[in-house]
Amino acid sequence: MKFSFYFLILTLFISTCTTTKSYEYEIFSNDGNKNIDTKLVIDVRKELIRDQVTINVQSFPKSKNNIKNYEIIFDMKFREDYNSDSTLCIGPVWHEFGPGEFLIQLNEDNNFKNNIKGSFEKQAQIDECIKYFYYLRYFVINLKNGDKILTGVATDYAEEYPDAPYFWQIEKNIIDKNGSTNISKYSLYFELSR
Repeated sequence: MKFSFYFLILTLFISTCTTTKSYEYEIFSNDGNKNIDTKLVIDVRKELIRDQVTINVQSFPKSKNNIKNYEIIFDMKFREDYNSDSTLCIGPVWHEFGPGEFLIQLNEDNNFKNNIKGSFEKQAQIDECIKYFYYLRYFVINLKNGDKILTGVATDYAEEYPDAPYFWQIEKNIIDKNGSTNISKYSLYFELSR
C-alpha cells in the first residue's frame, strides 16, 4: 500500500514539473495539389527538473496514400534582435545535431510522426536568452513515385528552395510544377523557454 502511495505522489510531482505547449497548422495548396494538404502538429514538452525538452511532430496528410515521408528542418533565430549585437541565443543541444538547426523525418510507416530530444547544457554560460524561437526552414514532401515537392516556408537565401508561399514539384530532377500554398514566410514555428 505504501509503495502505491509513494508511486502516486512521485507521478504527480513529475507531471507538475512538465509543461507541454501545442502548435497546429493547416497547410494547403492554392492550386489544388492534394499532396500538400495536411495538418501539422508540433508539441513542445519541457521537463523542468531535468532541464530537457522533447519536440513531437506529426503530419496528418489528406493524400497519405501518395506520400512516402516528410523531411522538415527547423532553424533557430540566434539573436532576439538582429538590429543590435547583444542577446546571443544558443538554446538546447539537440541529440545528434547540437544547438540550433535540426532535422526530423516523418515516415509513413511511423504514421508520419517523430520526435527529437534536447537538453540545456549547464556550461552554456554565454547563452543570454531565456526564450527561443524555432521556425520551419525547409519542408520537403517525398512522394512514393519518386517525385518531390519543395514547399517554401521561409526565405531561402541560397535559392535552392522556393520562398514562401510557393512550391516546386520535382520530377526526375526537373521542376515540373510551380504553385502556391497558404503558408506565409516564417509562419510555421514553435517557441520554448529555458
